[in-house]
Amino acid sequence: MKKLLALLTGMVLILTLGGFTRADGFDRGMITVTFDDGWTSQHENALPVLDKYGIPATMYIISGSINDQPAYMTQAQIQDFADRGHEIASHSVTHPHLRELSPGQLNAELTESQATLRQLFGPTAATGFASPYAEYDDATLAAIRLLYTTQRAYDDDGTDNSGFNTRTNYDPYNLRVKFVESGTTTATVQGWIDTAKATNAWLILSYHEVGENIGGGVYTTATDVLDADMQAVRNSGLDIVTVAQGAAGIAAQSAGS
Repeated sequence: MKKLLALLTGMVLILTLGGFTRADGFDRGMITVTFDDGWTSQHENALPVLDKYGIPATMYIISGSINDQPAYMTQAQIQDFADRGHEIASHSVTHPHLRELSPGQLNAELTESQATLRQLFGPTAATGFASPYAEYDDATLAAIRLLYTTQRAYDDDGTDNSGFNTRTNYDPYNLRVKFVESGTTTATVQGWIDTAKATNAWLILSYHEVGENIGGGVYTTATDVLDADMQAVRNSGLDIVTVAQGAAGIAAQSAGS
């Protein structure tokens, strides 16, 4: 009986490692780096860091803002990301509150963004979508499902274990994400990485503007902080994937189980 209790106790310790059960995990942990909106600072300051550490990213582009200089990237700058193997995904045409749109307006935001991105960057672009302001409902999701294979939302309630994609909560149309804000430290990012590694979860990081003296908004990350974050990502031992690669990998796991 004592041996049985010891065995059961050990199983409980393993299953509760990292705050949620090991049984919730995928076959292996993954990490994805994403950038929203298509800011020029991403090309100027983030791309060299990604090159330095060999990290592929998913770029969620507001298609209507392409070439809207100086704030947003030109077509050539976005193409520079695409040529280096980064994923080009959709973030709508005008970054509206989708839930406030008429069905016709919603359809236009989804279809026109995808069409523009595919025209500019090829037929493999814009398979994924990130809802502006991380807002969605049943109606917007139904429209998104008709065109895209994934939808990135938020669903991080601030608790230690929220914001991670696990086997039991995984939904390709409700990808959970950790937003990196101006006050987010590399130590915090490292903690997220450690949790994903311990539990075989999929961690998706979301960045916006990158650099110094570019507005100082809550969604601005200093270049040296991004560098430290990406070093932590590279050293994590996790599979580093784009959103499309991560979703495809999970689909393959599910098919084989």
